[in-house]
Amino acid sequence: MGIKNYIQLITGDPNYILSLKFTLKFALFYVIFTNILAMLMALWANCALKSSVWVKVSFFLPNVLSAVICGMLWKFIFNQAGTKLADLTGISFFGVKLLASPDTAWIAVLIVSLWTGIGYNMIIYLAGLVSIDKMYYESAAIDGAGKIKMFFSVTLPLMMPSITITLFNTIAGAFRMFDVNLSLTGGGPGRSTQGMALDVYTTAFKENRMGYGQAKAVVLLIVVIIIALLQVRFTRKKEVEM
Repeated sequence: MGIKNYIQLITGDPNYILSLKFTLKFALFYVIFTNILAMLMALWANCALKSSVWVKVSFFLPNVLSAVICGMLWKFIFNQAGTKLADLTGISFFGVKLLASPDTAWIAVLIVSLWTGIGYNMIIYLAGLVSIDKMYYESAAIDGAGKIKMFFSVTLPLMMPSITITLFNTIAGAFRMFDVNLSLTGGGPGRSTQGMALDVYTTAFKENRMGYGQAKAVVLLIVVIIIALLQVRFTRKKEVEM
């Protein structure tokens, strides 16, 4: 029976294929936007280090909250608060029902996931920035390098250990995303936002097909391991000694 579960996955399970497509699309945008925004916020906080305590706390706070609570909070914002805000401001954009359409619901999941995940990665990047010796920037300035040149020639190469960690965290987090998915959309509308982790849960516990759910979980684990190992191997090669 165990082999038949894997054969069913390989030959084509429409729900699993749908969850795989959603997870890959979500992971691509989540990993890119989380790391870019976290890096920008870390650069900002590092430039204004004396006045950045509240900035760092405010960005990190969502990470302290339960993902389920964050999902429920944003579900209220998307469904009710947005409509009220649109009525008050006259800006129709706030009244858009992101959760109502399969074409836009994934954007809502992405927004909430970014809100909860950026702060944690910002702290990692900030730690990497603080550890860079100022003499590298002084040497680059003497050679006539501007701020943009310094960022790509000095900051990024020396930040590669931090980038390796954050990429690993965000890739793994994107594929095992469950709490926000469950509390915000429940995988809907239909199954348009059902990630692979939520699909495993639905198959095993709601449909009571434990063996098939376990097969899906094993495949998910293998996919995450392969992608994470390739990412770590690639970024480790880019790391330089300080």
